[in-house]
Amino acid sequence: EKKRKAEAERKRKEAEKAKKAAEAKAQAERDESEAVSAFGAVAWAIKEQVEKNWSEPGDFSGLSVAFLVKVDRQGNVLSVKMTRSSGNARLDESAENAIFKASPLPFPGEARFYEYLKEFNFVFKPES
Repeated sequence: EKKRKAEAERKRKEAEKAKKAAEAKAQAERDESEAVSAFGAVAWAIKEQVEKNWSEPGDFSGLSVAFLVKVDRQGNVLSVKMTRSSGNARLDESAENAIFKASPLPFPGEARFYEYLKEFNFVFKPES
């Protein structure tokens, strides 16, 4: 009888642990989805702010350069890593400088979003 009760208690605890893990996973998925939506709401503002800080003369129409941008919780730019060059060193360097000069970037304020948004891809495509 004691063994049976101990086994039943062990199974109950396992089931409770599995339920909590599933709830935590579901919450994390909701948080990530909400974080992506919140970031989508500020993405245009980030693009505008970077463009305002870009001042490279020349015609770079049709070119674009991609970066991985890391920020802190306030949107301050911590690092910028080029992930795809435009093929034009002047554009690549000036775009990277503009991202740093635009810091702090507009950033969703909710702390729970930070883990999902602390790194993001940014494509700079100058308009001529």
